[in-house]
Amino acid sequence: MSLPNINGNFVYRSLLNSTFIGEDFLKLKFGEGLMTLTQKGDGDFTGNFDMGDNYLMTLEGTIYEDGNTTGFKMRAIGVDTSPTKGWIYDYQGIVVPDWPNGINQLLTVVGSVIRVVDHGTSKAGVTATFYMVSRD
Repeated sequence: MSLPNINGNFVYRSLLNSTFIGEDFLKLKFGEGLMTLTQKGDGDFTGNFDMGDNYLMTLEGTIYEDGNTTGFKMRAIGVDTSPTKGWIYDYQGIVVPDWPNGINQLLTVVGSVIRVVDHGTSKAGVTATFYMVSRD
């Protein structure tokens, strides 16, 4: 199994985890924005995360093989000149395999994100489910 090429732009969305089926979908929103990744030959990558309104973070991570699964780990660090200064989030997930008969499939990563440090009234340890879909 070879590593997929994850260079490019991804639409990112994350949702708080809730077991209540009637939850207002908008209340589940944890984050969204555009992630741009640049992959190195060894699977490591860097990038940036733009959430709009100058909410910016830098990204570093790796994509790797783990048996039959392609794993994904990443850290987002707030940019000192933006409102995200001091923020740190960690991500882990998998690259979704293509369906054999799928139509118009896009490279997608799904997983979990955790807030690593407190910022403002937002406490460390909060987790959410994320997905990111390639725009390229």
